[in-house]
This record gives sequence, C-alpha cells and structure tokens, in this order.
Amino acid sequence: MTEVRGRPPALFPLFASIDTLPGIGPKGRAALEQMGIDKPRDLILTLPASGVTRRRIARIADARAPEVVTVTVTVTRHHPPQAKGRPWRVHCSDGAGDLTLIFFRPRAEWLEGQLPPGARRTISGKLELFDGLAQMVHPDHIQPEGEALPAEFEPVYPLSAGLTQKGMAKAVEAALTRLPEAAEWIDPHLLVTRGWPGFAQALHDAHAPRAAADLSPDTPAR
Repeated sequence: MTEVRGRPPALFPLFASIDTLPGIGPKGRAALEQMGIDKPRDLILTLPASGVTRRRIARIADARAPEVVTVTVTVTRHHPPQAKGRPWRVHCSDGAGDLTLIFFRPRAEWLEGQLPPGARRTISGKLELFDGLAQMVHPDHIQPEGEALPAEFEPVYPLSAGLTQKGMAKAVEAALTRLPEAAEWIDPHLLVTRGWPGFAQALHDAHAPRAAADLSPDTPAR
C-alpha cells in the first residue's frame, strides 16, 4: 500500500477500499457508494439515524399490538401458498396463544430449514392483529431458542437501495475493528470536564445505543 504523507500507517486500514471489509461485494460496494461511503472511515462516521425497541414478552397475549416484540414459540405447521401471489404462512404457538408468520415469495427450502415443525424458535418483529389474530410479516430475527436474544434496542441506519439493516450493522461492526489502538488525541482535561469518552470509545458507544435517548446529539458519545 502506498504511504500517504502525514498519515500514520496504523490508519491505513480505515482508508482502504470499502470492499476490503468482509461480506461486501460489488453490489454492496455500489450501494454504499451511493451514500458517499467508499472507505471504512466513512462507515464508522455514519451513525444510526434512529432505533427500534424490541420488547421481550413471555406470551403472545402480552403484546400491545401493533408492537415490535421478541417472543419464543413452537412452530406447529406450514401453510404454503395455494395460488400465485399469496403468502406462505407458518403457524406457531406459545402453548396458550397462536402467532402466524407471513412470508412473501420465500425460498421454501430456506424457510423450512429455519422453521421446522416442532422446533422452538425466538422470533422478533412487528406483531399486528388481523381479524383479531396475531401475525408477523417477515420477522426481523429468527433464531433457535437458547441463542443470545436480539438487543432490546436496535440501531437503525440510513440505507440506499440494495442495503439491509443487518448488512449495514455487520459492515459497521467490521469497520470498527479497524480502529487502531492509538494515544488519545483529545486533551485529557477537556475529556474530564465535558464528561466525554475517548474518541474510539465514543464511536463504539455511538453505534451501540441502548435507548432512544442515546441517539440525541447531546449525548457524550456524539
């Protein structure tokens, strides 16, 4: 890599091409470039614009629909579409109430692998009522029971066509690993008097808000 005059070598990974990050191919690179992001540096400086609260509930009946919730259920059966344009429905139960997962144009093999009948799955997404019945269209998270639960507050990034929140979050996570261990450049006295974290810690904190209040421009990390 050609050395840039005045730039410490430890910073070179932050100024590499964006497609040097894992999981970013030509399509992902093009989508990020539409947002003016062509280096990992640009990515770590693209902060979440908002967030979504994922309330954890023990029973489907505890949801205050419409609401984004996380709940563990048992998959009972699949109902593939009987006509073109109809959704694939996956029926689930928590033992006392029922929840139908709705998918449009899914890959059957993938869906049946993710949600095999009889399996326990933790589901997170927007639960709504349709004719009094609980349903969730294209859950955001589907994972086996026992795995780490989705965060109770999840950052939401600005996107361009071709990007997803999951993909953006993974790209940001990878870019943050390129932050070097370097001496803090902000005056120590100023950090203390303002109550600021160090620069690197501020970036990590800004990308991991725990509540909507953490998105305020007045928070120390921002």
